[in-house]
Amino acid sequence: MKLWIDIESYSTVPITHGVFKYRTGAEVMTVQWALDDGPISLHDFTADPEPPGDLVEALLLADEIYAAGAEFDRSLLETCPWFRALKIPVERWRCLQANARAHGLPAGGEKLSEIFSLGTDAKDQHGKQYIQMFCKPQQDGSRKTRLTHPVEWAGFLEYAGQDIVWMRSVAKLIPKWNDTPFELKLRALDAKMNARGIAVDLELCEAAIKITTREKAKLADETTALTVGTVDRTTQIAKLMRFLSEAYSIELGDLRADTVERRLADPELSTPVKMLLVNRQQASKASTAKYKRVVSSQVDGRLYGLLVYCGASRTGRWAGRIFQPQNLPRPTHSLDEIELAIDAFKQDDMELIELLGGEPMAFGSSLLRSIPVAAKGRKLVVADLANIEGRDLAWMAGEEWKLQAFRDYDAGIGPDLYKVAYARSMNISVEDVDDFQRQIGKVIELALQYYGGVGAFISMSEVYSVDLDEMAATAWPTLTRHAIAEATADWHKAAKKHRTFGLTERTWVVCQVFVRAWRRAHPAIMAFHQAIQEAVINAISTPNRKFKVRGFTVDRLGNWLRILCPSGSYLCYPAPRYNDDKREISYLGVNPYTRQWQRIKTYSGKISQNLTERVARDTLAHGLIEAEEAGYNPLLTVHDEAICEPLDDPQWNTKGLCKILTREREWSKGLPLAAKGFEDYRYRRDK
Repeated sequence: MKLWIDIESYSTVPITHGVFKYRTGAEVMTVQWALDDGPISLHDFTADPEPPGDLVEALLLADEIYAAGAEFDRSLLETCPWFRALKIPVERWRCLQANARAHGLPAGGEKLSEIFSLGTDAKDQHGKQYIQMFCKPQQDGSRKTRLTHPVEWAGFLEYAGQDIVWMRSVAKLIPKWNDTPFELKLRALDAKMNARGIAVDLELCEAAIKITTREKAKLADETTALTVGTVDRTTQIAKLMRFLSEAYSIELGDLRADTVERRLADPELSTPVKMLLVNRQQASKASTAKYKRVVSSQVDGRLYGLLVYCGASRTGRWAGRIFQPQNLPRPTHSLDEIELAIDAFKQDDMELIELLGGEPMAFGSSLLRSIPVAAKGRKLVVADLANIEGRDLAWMAGEEWKLQAFRDYDAGIGPDLYKVAYARSMNISVEDVDDFQRQIGKVIELALQYYGGVGAFISMSEVYSVDLDEMAATAWPTLTRHAIAEATADWHKAAKKHRTFGLTERTWVVCQVFVRAWRRAHPAIMAFHQAIQEAVINAISTPNRKFKVRGFTVDRLGNWLRILCPSGSYLCYPAPRYNDDKREISYLGVNPYTRQWQRIKTYSGKISQNLTERVARDTLAHGLIEAEEAGYNPLLTVHDEAICEPLDDPQWNTKGLCKILTREREWSKGLPLAAKGFEDYRYRRDK
């Protein structure tokens, strides 16, 4: 028996602070529900605070409880004593938003109505007006109710009942291929992790807000003085670029960190311009908003609801909310410096910050990762899957030499894989690879594994602070004449298409040598890219026929392209198309930059990347469920990292968690996994 349920609530706390903060000032006004395809019932708690018996009975007897956004409805109902007394297991809840995301669809009700052309069953367009009227305080602080606005309240109740109609309609249209027992178990764990939250160091947050706000004001004053009142602060990008152009003839295409860094290296730059650009650097590291977000969203010293199940479309990976732990900046200071800086911030000791050799704004950015802490009597146990995408792709494609290299490295008898990448690309001995070349090897691996070219190489080099001109100067003497000739021919073709990205010919040629060398060194991976693209093209053109590529099965079912992964989960691409003239694959999806539902182009490398990330996510997901069963109490996942908060007892430790995450499973036989991590009372990067 299915129970369809929806609530309407009022709260003095904005929903922008997250569901768990919202509910601290909330009350449930109405509950509307229906069993299976039966009639819709509605109870107005503002008129009668006692729950009706048939609602209680339905909650107790239903096998599955469906809600549009289950976390919201369940969390708000948990504020009601009568509901808490029922002790409904979270495993019985089903979330339509989660189901939509799991199949490559947007979660928003209006967008789903549009995609599925629901017509009269669509979300009521007047709903926003009613929500503005009855679900939040008015601008003057007053509240509108059924007593103050009875006519509008009647319309509000009618709107509320319509949500059940919409849910039942859209649930029939969203696929259920990823509603497997494992995924339902994972969704339940996701709900538990969001409800557990994570403790935060509020003292550090308050101190950081004070210091970074003060420093931002100083930077703004300096900027105003340096620009003679033309620019109030360096975050005014258009104004600052115009001032630099008009006053100093300095033309900058943008003010991104890497652009500013490169320009600051110019020895001819005048002192005022340097000061402005340094101010820009510092201001862009401002983390005040993030600290304020933590303070405004915390509940009793913990942040809740930080994860979005399947928030990354298709791949199934989690996205972040509120604090967004997935988007924390990389610390630029050592662990010892960070530990000292935490004390300095709390004591407002700027002399110590200065002695540590850092700017307050830079430390403010580095300390963001230090906000999460363990609750009293507990500890944080963290484990991170090592180079999981590189391992997964080699396993998926059957790149045997690389799989063996991973196994040898894990056994302590083989070299670092980033050194191997550089050595194979340059045809030199691994023993001769130095630290700088290893960093280049890391860029090579991460940039080129998904059929990336020079553009991808440039982007990844910026992430890992590799100076391409320096790299080219170092590598050039070691290149063969044949490699230079091949890459130079490519340079001339790229130059005609204006695809040289502003690089000098020598630097571009060196990058292209690496691109060609990586592809030659990975024949199985390159073959996999090609095979998966051909399978996708064939499936789009031939519905209801399966095409196998190693451990994957590609088919088109109706208006969906599906790729079945080894774990049993599907990647879903709605409305696939193939343009034979342009050899162009596309599908409908949420643009990651504009957040709009639109047609998105894809290609072999991108499809392989989606599959690799899915396998990585499935690996982590199985580990999280097993960690839960072993008592590690998972709280968060950040990329390929599991963050747990068990009791502060030796039986729960990093070694045990790593063993769980890297355990071979039936579907992943032959996949060499490794993990490393740490135990601490404060979150940090691994040493």
